[in-house]
Amino acid sequence: MSERQLYEVVHARMRSLAGPAAPDLDDLIQLAAEQTFKNMHRYDGSCALATWVYAICYRVLLNHRRWYRRWKLRFSPLEADDDALDGSPTPSELLEVRARTRQLQRALSRMTDKYRAVVVLHDLEELEVREIASIVRCNELTVRSRLRDGRKQLSRLLHEPAAQQPLGTPHELHPS
Repeated sequence: MSERQLYEVVHARMRSLAGPAAPDLDDLIQLAAEQTFKNMHRYDGSCALATWVYAICYRVLLNHRRWYRRWKLRFSPLEADDDALDGSPTPSELLEVRARTRQLQRALSRMTDKYRAVVVLHDLEELEVREIASIVRCNELTVRSRLRDGRKQLSRLLHEPAAQQPLGTPHELHPS
């Protein structure tokens, strides 16, 4: 696999984990790509390359989010909501799809990292529980319980009024 192809795998995996609207997506992709290329000699082929890359992206995302939360608590007491709707006219079907997508992105961004990762990897990326367990470094039963609890959390977030409000940063609320 060429470096370009490997970078594209990293890009796709990080985008699915962080979400396409993540304000720091480019930074996360860069960090994950650096870690992937730096540790490529450690890939032993015991799992699919995409699974191994997911594991790197997952750890980079968690570390970055932890750092961001600590920084935000320390230096940024108030942060403005900079999400604005674009006023360009679109067909009603596209508006409905866009609204549903935004609602899902808002709800996913408000989930805890451990639940969001498992739900995204299983339900959106269609990975097997065994692969997810390898990525998040826990046993399969833990993945199954996180998937169950994550789906409950996602359903609750999709149905509460806050899910209808404009999307802020993906790091704002993380109810457990």
